[in-house]
Amino acid sequence: MPGFQAINLEPEENVDEQIDSTKELHVDEALKTFQKALRLHAQGARSREAAGTAYDELFQSEIFQYREARTEYERAERHANGEDDVLALAAFSEGLDIDAGGADGIAATLALTLYLGYKNYGDFFLDKLKDLRTSDPEWQKKPKLSYHADGGDKVLENWAKALDQDPSDPELWRRASRFAAAINSGRLKRFCLEAAIEMDDDPAVTEVEPPSIAEALTGEQLKQQLRLLGDHMALTHPVMAPWIGNQLPVLMKKLLDPIPFLPDPTQTLTPPASPVREVQDAVEEIRVSTWSQLGTELLAHVRDVHALHIICEAAEEESRPDVNMEQDKAVTEEPEEIKQDATTSPGDKEGVMVDAAEHQKPADDKPAEPDAPLTRKRSQSVAGLAEPADESTLPEKRSKRMRRRETIEQGELSNGVSGKLQVYQDVDARLVQVTKNILENLELEDEPTLARLQQLQDSTTLEDRTTAFTSRASQDFRHVLTNFSENTAMILLNKEEKTSLSLSSFLEHAKSGAQDHLDLASFDDHKGVKAFVDDLDKRRENLCGGDLAYEWILAISKTYTSEKWSDELKTTVVQMLTRSHEALYHRIDQKIRDGELEGLKTLVPMLLELHVDIYERITNPNSVVDYATRAETKDRLARWLDVASAYIQLINPPSDDPVAVRFMWACVMSASHADEPVREHMLLIWTSLRDFLHDNDVQQITLPNNLVMPLVSAAAADREISKLTTMDFFLGLFQDEMENPVHVIETLEPVLNPSTVLVATDKSEGEAESIADCAGQGLRDLWKFLTNSSTELRLFLWLQLGYAYEAIDYRTKKFSCHLRSIEMIMSDLESEAYANNSDESRRLLLLRTLKSLDEQVLVALNMAINERDVFDIIDGAHLKSSIRALAKVNCLLHAAALYDDEIRAGIASTPSKSPYYTQFTNKLRDMQVRTWTLQYTLVNEAMTQHESFVAPDQERADFLQAIHSAMGPRQYCKASAKIFLNVMRRELLRMKDLDHWEDYMEQVLWDTYALKLGASVTEDHGCSPEALTRPRTMQLLDSVMTLANRMPMKDLLKSDLKTTIDHMQQTLGPMKSTNQMMHNLRNFNDYMKRPIHPLRLYRAMHGSVDLDAVTIPLRGDAILAKHGWFHLLGMIALTKFKGVDLNRRQTPGATDDLRVGAANLRSQLQFTPNRWDTWFRLAECFDYELDEAVLWTAEKINKDRAELVKFQRHAIHCYTLALSHSHNVDTTAYEGDPLHDLYHRFGMRMYASSRDPFAMEAFQHSELERYFIESTGNGTFKLPVHAEMSPFKVWKYASRLFRMARERQPQNWKNHYMLAKCHWKMLQVDPEKLSAEDRKLGLTAMTVVMNLKHAVETAHNARKSRRAEPILEPHYKIASVLHKMVKRGDLPAKEAAKILSEQPFGVPIRDDDGFAAFSEPKHWEDYIISNLIKLRDKDKSNWQHRFIMRHATILFDEKLANHEDASSAAKAAFNILCESMLTKTMVMNVWKCDSERPGRHHVYTERYMRFVTNILVILSDRVNMEQLLKRIRKKAADFYHFTDLWQWCCAQFVKLLRKVYNMPEGAEEAFKSMSMDEFDLVTERITNWAAGDGPHTATFFCMKDAIELKKTNGGLIKAGPIDDLISDCYSKIYTEIRGEFPDDPAKIVEERKAGDVKLVHPAVQNLVSTEAQDSRGTSPTLNDSEKPEGPSRARKTAVRRPDILRRAELAVQRSLEPKAGPAKSRVGSMSSKRGSRTPLAAMSDDSDGPDAQVRREAAEGMDLDADGHDEENDGDDESDLSDAPEQSDEEMPPGLLMPREESSGEEADSESEGDEDQAEEAEEAEEAEEEEEGMEETHIDDGDTEMAGMETAPENQDETEEDEEIGVGA
Repeated sequence: MPGFQAINLEPEENVDEQIDSTKELHVDEALKTFQKALRLHAQGARSREAAGTAYDELFQSEIFQYREARTEYERAERHANGEDDVLALAAFSEGLDIDAGGADGIAATLALTLYLGYKNYGDFFLDKLKDLRTSDPEWQKKPKLSYHADGGDKVLENWAKALDQDPSDPELWRRASRFAAAINSGRLKRFCLEAAIEMDDDPAVTEVEPPSIAEALTGEQLKQQLRLLGDHMALTHPVMAPWIGNQLPVLMKKLLDPIPFLPDPTQTLTPPASPVREVQDAVEEIRVSTWSQLGTELLAHVRDVHALHIICEAAEEESRPDVNMEQDKAVTEEPEEIKQDATTSPGDKEGVMVDAAEHQKPADDKPAEPDAPLTRKRSQSVAGLAEPADESTLPEKRSKRMRRRETIEQGELSNGVSGKLQVYQDVDARLVQVTKNILENLELEDEPTLARLQQLQDSTTLEDRTTAFTSRASQDFRHVLTNFSENTAMILLNKEEKTSLSLSSFLEHAKSGAQDHLDLASFDDHKGVKAFVDDLDKRRENLCGGDLAYEWILAISKTYTSEKWSDELKTTVVQMLTRSHEALYHRIDQKIRDGELEGLKTLVPMLLELHVDIYERITNPNSVVDYATRAETKDRLARWLDVASAYIQLINPPSDDPVAVRFMWACVMSASHADEPVREHMLLIWTSLRDFLHDNDVQQITLPNNLVMPLVSAAAADREISKLTTMDFFLGLFQDEMENPVHVIETLEPVLNPSTVLVATDKSEGEAESIADCAGQGLRDLWKFLTNSSTELRLFLWLQLGYAYEAIDYRTKKFSCHLRSIEMIMSDLESEAYANNSDESRRLLLLRTLKSLDEQVLVALNMAINERDVFDIIDGAHLKSSIRALAKVNCLLHAAALYDDEIRAGIASTPSKSPYYTQFTNKLRDMQVRTWTLQYTLVNEAMTQHESFVAPDQERADFLQAIHSAMGPRQYCKASAKIFLNVMRRELLRMKDLDHWEDYMEQVLWDTYALKLGASVTEDHGCSPEALTRPRTMQLLDSVMTLANRMPMKDLLKSDLKTTIDHMQQTLGPMKSTNQMMHNLRNFNDYMKRPIHPLRLYRAMHGSVDLDAVTIPLRGDAILAKHGWFHLLGMIALTKFKGVDLNRRQTPGATDDLRVGAANLRSQLQFTPNRWDTWFRLAECFDYELDEAVLWTAEKINKDRAELVKFQRHAIHCYTLALSHSHNVDTTAYEGDPLHDLYHRFGMRMYASSRDPFAMEAFQHSELERYFIESTGNGTFKLPVHAEMSPFKVWKYASRLFRMARERQPQNWKNHYMLAKCHWKMLQVDPEKLSAEDRKLGLTAMTVVMNLKHAVETAHNARKSRRAEPILEPHYKIASVLHKMVKRGDLPAKEAAKILSEQPFGVPIRDDDGFAAFSEPKHWEDYIISNLIKLRDKDKSNWQHRFIMRHATILFDEKLANHEDASSAAKAAFNILCESMLTKTMVMNVWKCDSERPGRHHVYTERYMRFVTNILVILSDRVNMEQLLKRIRKKAADFYHFTDLWQWCCAQFVKLLRKVYNMPEGAEEAFKSMSMDEFDLVTERITNWAAGDGPHTATFFCMKDAIELKKTNGGLIKAGPIDDLISDCYSKIYTEIRGEFPDDPAKIVEERKAGDVKLVHPAVQNLVSTEAQDSRGTSPTLNDSEKPEGPSRARKTAVRRPDILRRAELAVQRSLEPKAGPAKSRVGSMSSKRGSRTPLAAMSDDSDGPDAQVRREAAEGMDLDADGHDEENDGDDESDLSDAPEQSDEEMPPGLLMPREESSGEEADSESEGDEDQAEEAEEAEEAEEEEEGMEETHIDDGDTEMAGMETAPENQDETEEDEEIGVGA
């Protein structure tokens, strides 16, 4: 059934547009790159590099990232690994059409591109080989190519990828096979040939298609290869049939080799070289000169007779004494049995001696000694040159200059090295000295310990610092460092835990301690080699491999008992016994059977004893040798025991013969290693053997090369018996009783630490004696056994004892066990037993011991620093012994630090680049840091118990700093997880009696957290900083606060401590609120909102004002507040804002710091509400924020006074609480005198709030009322909450504060100064307004004068030098107050002058002075002015503006403005102001003085502007007044009460204009009786008159100035007076020019109304109608004549004020427009912005008037023809009547479109109309004022000249001239 198919769906036609062509573009780009690479490739060798770059670019193409670019193997691997692999061609089908699937599709192109790219890239590398063949002749001699070295991998890999793309290319297969032959890979060659001819097809096919040429050549090559290999079966394959019976043509055989320049080692099956020749070639480089090397080579070729002969020859040749060559030492390998014990772990297969032959490698040449410095120069002896003779014996010496140069260079080199080491030497010397001093104070007079420390101290001054170490352990440690070995280092680095000791392991560890080591001669590894080889050479023909091994062992056996073998030789002997066991056994057994006993006396006992040694080592508890090896070794031991028994029976020696004694000892040792030996039986055997040796007086037999039985003697047997007798003790330890800690303690404590065990005696009750005095024989045997036992065993016992104490929770005793373990380890390292060990064994033992030591130190240190009671039972003797042991440990480990110093200084080189060496050195550094840290903890406890230290904290800190100084430069501080830094930080924080703790803590915090305290210089110790946590921050809090409180706040902001405090705050995070905190904060906010209560202020003086708050528990943030943390943060933010003096700042400050500071101070007060300094600083924050708000601008003073009141009240409230809580406060701990600052600033706040610009508003609270109950109880009434403070009360309170401040700092002139100001203000208050109590204060004028005199004196004495700038404020204030007192009559002028003359800057009074009599007011004014002039001279910076203004006010008294001399006085005052304060453009330069209160500047500027305005009004200086107004309007934010000031100044200017221009008020009566039509005609004529060339009247200029003033006002205030002036001027202009009108406007209007004007022509009538319609505010329509006549709207007849103002503005505007020339447009008036645009006004350009114009047009219309055309001037008429006039399509003004109706908003409209345009124009004019100053002056002069020429009254003319003179002078 066919599927459903919708018939209403049409296929889209734009399918092709959606084809994705991205893949095609990728392929095209790759083909272009391939063509470029192919072109460069074809250019030959000269373009190889460019071709390689092109190929690299090709393989970076996108197509090589596709899945198709990978081989099938790679795709399978990615699929197996689970990696996604997107098939690129899978996405192709989405964008391909039907024809894209053919051979020419994108898939085929991609595959072809990949194939060609890989194939040609392989050819590229092949061509590079061809180039190398031509350039390097030696390359042609290569028998074959290397796959990697010669680049064969690149060729074959690229060809393989190409064949993966197209496996059907036989030629490429053939070339690949040829290249495979060149690298000698016959298998790959055959594979490629078979793949080329498709040999893997069906073998049943007998008919094969004819091959191609490439296949023919390939088949021929395959046939030759198969015949060469002899593979006849492959030749019978059907595919080979075309080549078997046919021969290749001769011409084609030349093409048989596709790459003829490559070698082909597969052409022949050349047999391998003979064994003898190969061995000869191999041993040509072998240099054998020692017995161990010879044995090693014999082991390597034990089965090769020819090789053995050649090796012997090599040995003989090497051993000849006449050969002069350097003998290389073989690498000394540690014994396998020691390796096994040291480094093996469970589960690992060990390389023990038994199977060492399987792992042993021939010894290579030993590298140069690591101690020698690396250099490229070779010694002359090595080079075969003679050493140079002494320079003094040479016939010719080098010049002195050359010798001096060498001396200087050597000196500089030595100085540089010594300089690098000097740093470490100094810190080491200080550390050792401090340690010695502490030990001496602790009475640790231990000579070995002090000697060790002295050696360490002496090493800092020696050139070779290692020579000072005399202990064997230090020397061994140095050798381990300089001769680094990974195997050796792994002993210390192995982190796996040791297996717990068992009974067998106890027996193992007990053996090493029982050995008595004797000094024996070392075996000479070179001696006798030549003789041995010569002897073998004589018997060469009769020897085989086994014979050589036997002869070598026999020769070695002769030194078995007399000389100490090297570890290398011992290993070789053991390997020889293992590898040649069969040959040796049969050879010796046969000799014994045959009775040939020559040489067996030394050989047989040695073989038995060595096998006992081997078996004992592989069966020890720590061995992990497999069971089969153990069984085999046991069988060999049994064999050799039988051989030795047979040999002893055969020779039958005497019983005391050494051979017999050794045999008996070996038999007993073998019996002890049975599977289950019976202890009693073994005890009897050893007892019998001991008795035998003792009875026969057998001498001690030494076996130095046997570790199991090194000594054979009665004493050694006795030790074995002692071990067995103490077995009961250890059996109890390793049984189940170990689980009982009490039993373990009772067992081990008497054995390990008998001095602490007391035993009750029978002599008397209650007495006890030490168990050491009454111990039994068994216990003494245990002590004796442990004395000779190994360190590991005793350490194990101490650990078991510690675990037992831990089980019963006796931690301090466990700590004691670890300390005793450390003491025991150091004692063993100093023992003779350790020194008697061999070098290698001793060094390995040292590392094992150090590892155990580190484990004990780590546990002990962890307990010492984390547990408080670990020292409870550690007495003084115990501490001293542990301190001595740790001091020795530190001296031992310091050798590693010295070697590190040499590497850093370049004296020594790093011994190894292995990562194990880095781990090894880091481990040693960890150990040093831990040991020194533990040393400090013990010293700290000892100093606590010892009372000989005067300043223990100082001693502890010095010791810690000495350790830190020694570790820091070496960058050891970070070792062991910074354990020392943490301990030092904790200890320093605990020290309360430490002076300058920051010097010690600075570097610690820098190393730990990268924090600085700013106390000292820090160094880089290579420590990575950690993240500071909150607990760590809380620990540092107290110390950081102490340091911050000691530092001045300004210095704190610049120090590193500020950064540390910020980092600590970030770590602490935000404060978390609690209920108590929220309660306190709520009360705090409520208190701040209250009004200022006078009673509360006076109670604060007695300390009885408090804030209701609850106590917050002391945890969390409360701890921070207890230390004053939030107060400190607030002070930092506040001081940061105060960093720049408020008076000297040039720009507004960032109040964010103030807000942050206030927030932190509030947080502090939530926890500590009684802290007075916090309240004080919070008040300062509000004060500064208030000052910042009023300092720079008066905007907030004028607009946002509520916020200023809030700031004032908050500050006063905070000052009140600070004053209340500051009683009985000790200020010695504070910076400066904060109480004085509190009193002074509080007084300043009170005084400033009472004066302008704040004006007592902070003390006014009339809006805050509450209800009161009437006395009758019938109702309530509202009153303010309490009485407000009067200004007198405020000044009185402030004066008391200033008196308190003066008592604390009488030399501060500001206190006297402000106190005098308060008294002066109080003195000026009317006594009638004061209370009786206030009148009793007794303030007089002399009180004020005395305070001012003190202020002047202190200010004058405060100058640092005579050249310093004087403080002029007190000097001016006393002059000003005395002047006011004289004016008030409070003080006679003569007395005031006497007081003033006595001041430092006062003018002295001479008898000849005109004012000396002071009989007239003029005299005093002259004298006071002279004083002000002198003060002005002292003011070099001209900042004291009050001097100038006071001078001006004295000259001109505003109260006498109506006086007849007011003009001259004003002129004099104006001249004074123009000298310093006013510029020509009326810019007032008034600067803020240093001591001027913030905000007061704006008050002064407002007063000064009023004063200057009065002067200008009196002087009638219109020009300067206009400029002054513009300055005032532009700087609105600079004046206090700007709006009032501006309104008053505008009124004064209007008054000035009326005065200058003689403009009376009420002149607008002229338009009251005029109709609007008549008014329109009049205004048009006035406008045209104003637009004309003039001349204009003075009234017009007055109106012009008034309109300009209105523009400047910009709607800021109501312009009523200005509008009145404009209206009056406009009316007066009408009356002045009304006589110039040619016709009466009223008559014209009447004629129009009566219809006297008759239009003859329709066009004229239409025009008149249009004009009439326009004049009525309506537009004509085409159907006007058809409209029925109806009632028309009545037109207004009254002229309003807005109409007059608009016409006046239009007239002024037209007067300012540029003149357009004589010909004017009839509609010119319609293009103006404002005013009426009637057609009559447009036609008023003619001098005849508008009515004459109409009549003239009507008359001309009489001459028009019937068609309406003018016959004479047709063009002009057409232009006038037919065309629309210019701008006729413009929008009509609102005055013409809207009807003129009266409305209530007309007055407002008239005031605001045009304000925006006028304000913009005024702003543009103001911006251009500075550039047009000269033009303005010229304009002023011209205007005044025109005004002088007007026909005005004579007196007005005189005034104008006077104004002109003043204006020019200004």
